Amino acid sequence: MESTELNEGIRLTGQALRNLNETRKWTMFISIFGFVMVGFMLIMALFAGSFLSNLPNAQGMPTGIFSFIYILIALLYFFPIYYLYKFSAHMKLGIVMKSEQEVEDAFKHLKSHYKFMGILLAIVLAFYVLIFFGSVLFGTMLSM
Repeated sequence: MESTELNEGIRLTGQALRNLNETRKWTMFISIFGFVMVGFMLIMALFAGSFLSNLPNAQGMPTGIFSFIYILIALLYFFPIYYLYKFSAHMKLGIVMKSEQEVEDAFKHLKSHYKFMGILLAIVLAFYVLIFFGSVLFGTMLSM
C-alpha cells in the first residue's frame, strides 16, 4: 500500500489538534527533564572514579569502569530524549503555523523515538534471556 493510499481523506479535527498540543507539552516536559538527567549522569561520570576510589572497600577496583558505564548510559538515554524533544518542537511549529510539513516532521521524530525504544527493548530482552540461560547452565555445571 502506498503512502498516498493511507492518508487519503485523513484530516485532523480541532479536538485531535488539542490532544496533540497537550501531548506536545508533556513530551517537551519529559524531554527537558531527560536532558537534565543526562547532564547529571555526565557529571556523575566525571566524579564517579574519584568518589569510588575514596571508599575503603573499593581499593584495587578499576574505578574508571564506572565512569565509562555512566557515560554509556547517558549516551543511550540521550537519543530517545532528543527524538522526543524534536517531536515536541516540530509539533508546536506545525500547530502554530498550521504546517503539514512540520507535523509530518514531528511524527517522523516520534517514530524514531519509538523505533529506538523498541530496538533497545529487544536488546535488553535478549540480554535477559542470555543471562537466564547462562545462569541455568552455570547452575547445572555447579551441581554436577
